[in-house]
Amino acid sequence: MSLRKLIKKSLLVLGTGVVLTTVLPVGGIAQDNINTPGNIFSQWVKLSLMGYNQSEIEATLNVYQTEEIQLVKRRLRRNVLNNLVGVNLKQDISLSTTEQELRYIRDKIRTEIRFAGLENDFLVRQMIRHQFGIAVQDI
Repeated sequence: MSLRKLIKKSLLVLGTGVVLTTVLPVGGIAQDNINTPGNIFSQWVKLSLMGYNQSEIEATLNVYQTEEIQLVKRRLRRNVLNNLVGVNLKQDISLSTTEQELRYIRDKIRTEIRFAGLENDFLVRQMIRHQFGIAVQDI
């Protein structure tokens, strides 16, 4: 009998622990309402990955100050450049010999810009042209 009670008690404790860990957030408090540039950055990336374009994201996040949005855009631009450096884009450009390879390079750049939600951002295009020597007007 005592073994059965011990098993029931341990299952009850285990079940309660599982329920509490799935219901309560890790920190115990919601972090979504804190207006920090990092949180705005997370919201921007989340919206861009959900398929929103830059205009829609900016309209959604218009409750934040312009300076905060500009900080997030600057961080996103740096991320785009770092990601393109990380995939050896400069080497791919120098080794490309066919139109298909150039299309592939443009697709890489377009994908990075799109995932960052910076489709309409002129500065990211200028930065890419300066860093890699490739014009991206038509991307």
